[in-house]
Amino acid sequence: MKTLKVRNKNAMVELLQSGANFEKISIVADLEQDSLTKEIISLAKGRGIRVETSTQRKMAKRRSGETQEVLVGFLIPENIRKLKDLLDEMYQKNENPFFLLVNRVDFESNIGVIARTAFAAGVNGLIFQGDEDRFLNEETIHFSIGAIARIPLVKMGIFEAIKELQKSGIKTFCLQMGSGAYFKEDLSGPAAFVLGAERKGVSNEVSERCGKTLSIPMRQGIDSINVGVSAGIVLYEKVRQDKVNKAPR
Repeated sequence: MKTLKVRNKNAMVELLQSGANFEKISIVADLEQDSLTKEIISLAKGRGIRVETSTQRKMAKRRSGETQEVLVGFLIPENIRKLKDLLDEMYQKNENPFFLLVNRVDFESNIGVIARTAFAAGVNGLIFQGDEDRFLNEETIHFSIGAIARIPLVKMGIFEAIKELQKSGIKTFCLQMGSGAYFKEDLSGPAAFVLGAERKGVSNEVSERCGKTLSIPMRQGIDSINVGVSAGIVLYEKVRQDKVNKAPR
């Protein structure tokens, strides 16, 4: 059974409140408890999750490696899904599919920011390819403040995913420099967005398979912005357009 350490208190609270499955919570004995720590312990006990105490000496090192942990949750991730199952569920609920595909994003901090932004924007599936442990791990849990363990994750080849999404009638957009401005496109309704790393962006092979390419206008002399920032800009433009289209006229 795979477990991931969660050390961020805010992440633990969000995950516990959402019903995420924890093997246990470990806390240093006689720790002076702040309000967040008390809430974590109360939520865990209320859900029947084991809370164990330990001496400071027996606790593992923190992420920095300089001091010992004092409070840590052992999360059992359960959010890896199949694309077909997610699509079936959405259509049964009469929901518009809203997906984000991550192509060649390297840094765990960026993956974490993208996952939290996507979850907050209402994305109902985050598609990635490659090693699951590189995408869903203790670092991405930390940088996403737990959101990467809450949003449905689909491990799937990007080419295959784009093909399946298009077969299901979902518009596919690729973020790429030199394309039309993102806010001039109709992003409403069923849609999926493909993001790549800064500077490298999305490969030509991927962009050629997408329905349309989008870009974020930038002032002269700037050729890229953080991929997490890009995700926020484009995803929330879609949220805005969906709300405008649903508003009574």
